Amino acid sequence: MPTPGPLRYAGLGIQLAVTILVCVLLGQWLDRKMGTDGVFTILAPLLGFGGTLYSLIRELSKADKHGGTGGKGGA
Repeated sequence: MPTPGPLRYAGLGIQLAVTILVCVLLGQWLDRKMGTDGVFTILAPLLGFGGTLYSLIRELSKADKHGGTGGKGGA
């Protein structure tokens, strides 16, 4: 089976953008629900960014350990 190229990671930017957008909307909803002034609107995207970054680092380190196959077999 051929080794996946760099296109395997092409969707990561879109994933990051969608995650941040969803977290901003969730934070705004929580701020309205709790009556706070933007606390959750700031905290939620930061947590979403951190989670996405953690996932990216794990995926890339897995790919590095297994010769670029992302942990799916390899030599």
